[in-house]
Amino acid sequence: MKYIYSIFIILFAFTLEIQAHEGKETYVLKEVAKIHLSIFEEKSGILDTKSLIANLRSEADHKKNTEYFKKALPIAEELGKTNDLAKKRELFEALSNQLEPILGHHDKSGVSLFYCPMLKKKWLAFGKNIRNPYDPKMKDCGEIRYEAK
Repeated sequence: MKYIYSIFIILFAFTLEIQAHEGKETYVLKEVAKIHLSIFEEKSGILDTKSLIANLRSEADHKKNTEYFKKALPIAEELGKTNDLAKKRELFEALSNQLEPILGHHDKSGVSLFYCPMLKKKWLAFGKNIRNPYDPKMKDCGEIRYEAK
């Protein structure tokens, strides 16, 4: 009986650990990955950045990440105001660079960090597939720098 009780406690603690990391960092990165997809697909119009902006305005789950959120906020606000694809790409690169440090074990977003050595640019996106958002002629150019777990 003691053995079963111990297993239950371990499983319960593990479940709490997983749920504890489903925080604001995860939601921010998921929103950034959605923006990546819109830019990669070259969708016209204004990007929906409302959810991203709302999450960036709140305190991060980890104090050190709050500073990254504060610095990313004006970038996200400007990104939500432009129709220009070149400007979207430029702002997305800045946003990716600013939020790169929050990737890690506290994040359960499924977002990876990619890098294009030809353009010397990074981006955040879902999964493991290379989808370079910066140049339509180089959509499969890049490598994974950090793979989501």
